[in-house]
Amino acid sequence: MKKERFQFRLLLVIGLCIAAGFLVNYIIAVKVLSGRASVIYNWDSRNAQNQVYVTMNVSKEWEEPMDYFGAEYDFVIINGTSFEIRDWAIVLPLSVEIEPIKSEDFWNARCVQGPEELRITSLSNTSLIEPGQSRTFGMIVTSKEFIKRSPITISYDSLADPIKLPSFPLLVTAAFVWSLFLVKALSELNIKRKAQQRAEQDRQIILQSMSTFVNFIDAKDPYTKGHSQRVAVIAVALANRLGLDPETVNHVFYAGLLHDSGKISVPDHILKKVGILTSEEYAIMQTHPTHGGEMLKDFTSVEGIREGALYHHERFDGKGYPSGLKGLEIPLFGRIICVADTYDAMARDRCYRKHLDKNKILSEFRENSGTQFDPEITGIMIELIESGEAEKLTAEM
Repeated sequence: MKKERFQFRLLLVIGLCIAAGFLVNYIIAVKVLSGRASVIYNWDSRNAQNQVYVTMNVSKEWEEPMDYFGAEYDFVIINGTSFEIRDWAIVLPLSVEIEPIKSEDFWNARCVQGPEELRITSLSNTSLIEPGQSRTFGMIVTSKEFIKRSPITISYDSLADPIKLPSFPLLVTAAFVWSLFLVKALSELNIKRKAQQRAEQDRQIILQSMSTFVNFIDAKDPYTKGHSQRVAVIAVALANRLGLDPETVNHVFYAGLLHDSGKISVPDHILKKVGILTSEEYAIMQTHPTHGGEMLKDFTSVEGIREGALYHHERFDGKGYPSGLKGLEIPLFGRIICVADTYDAMARDRCYRKHLDKNKILSEFRENSGTQFDPEITGIMIELIESGEAEKLTAEM
């Protein structure tokens, strides 16, 4: 799960960075590149690349009596930039004084006439000019050569398109790749969750099957009812304190449940005998670890489950049974369950004696640490008893 959390955190950070990139791209376009601009243009379109410029053409002219002169002028404003422009305005300096231009003599723009200049502004339908596009406007003037061939001023609002900035395709590509990784991560997470659900279902089936079998074993002796469950719970507490990984701890639990499975081969009159067992009866009782190990030898899906049954009566000093293993020769599951099994045996009533009090149990563990029990595991068991945790864990079982 740590790997998945890191993966999703990394994807989240990358996604936020990409989103921030789109925001910065938009801010650059709208706040930095866009704005009010003004250019001075000299009527020479050859030098007007990447600019906003104007061309003028006389489409019609005429002369009438009394020196009356008229001409129709067509103007084209061209957007040579890479941005949209709108609300454009052009200031044309006048070379001579002209008669007032009537509104009907002007089209596709509006005109404000002064003594020395004409200020031409866009209409609502001619305001926007896309990059590389143009707008045409015109007027009829009753004067000849009225415009100075000197620089004119063109002003406009520039509107940069975030989509057309060079950074935008890169951000789109990054977002696409990020989305692929996100889909892949979500798909893997979904597959893993389904696998975990199946594993949990399998675990429940195994646990229920084991519990049924364990209840059958414990039912042979009313004094040991719940014993296997209590041993399993104490074994898990010991395994956790030892720092074992979760999967191994889970296996310890199963091993604790089935540690006494070999008792199914022990006759009831021996299991339930109130008095002291004879040597022959004790010898039969001592066979239950071997029978348990034999029964579980093919149970390979849970690592260590056979060792828990076979070796939980071995002693740390080598005087246990059935193999007489010593110290760390005894598998870890056997050493853990040995301590847990002994605790429950002392803490509960048996057919042949009453349970021991807390101080007596602590005394037994201290005296037998390093001889009967693994000293490290014994130290943890003593902590569990002294803190009251051991009693809490098994109180309702």
